Amino acid sequence: MPYRQRDLLLVPIPFSDLTSRKMRPVVVLSNDRYNREGPDVLVVGVTSNLAVREYTVALDTAQLEEGTMRHPSIVRVDKVFSIDQRIARACFGRVRGDTFERILQELQALVAQRG
Repeated sequence: MPYRQRDLLLVPIPFSDLTSRKMRPVVVLSNDRYNREGPDVLVVGVTSNLAVREYTVALDTAQLEEGTMRHPSIVRVDKVFSIDQRIARACFGRVRGDTFERILQELQALVAQRG
């Protein structure tokens, strides 16, 4: 079953030393057509570490149209990666459209050419 844009997934993310993995939430960025036609999805990371400020969007249950968040979190727009859809362990929510638009705006700001 392909995942949809704006879905919140729980995926195993390796530690930087690659010795083990921890389950982490991500938001699906890639569009539904891309997700249906291939094995991968493009995602951004979510963390409950609220200390990071630049290129982030607040995320709690109020920003979801489906599901709940256990802790107030932020979307780390600077943590973009591609994953095989088969590694996702669960889909536990869906980000509201207006919140997703803020994520895309932050992504645009991140990649915008600056002097």
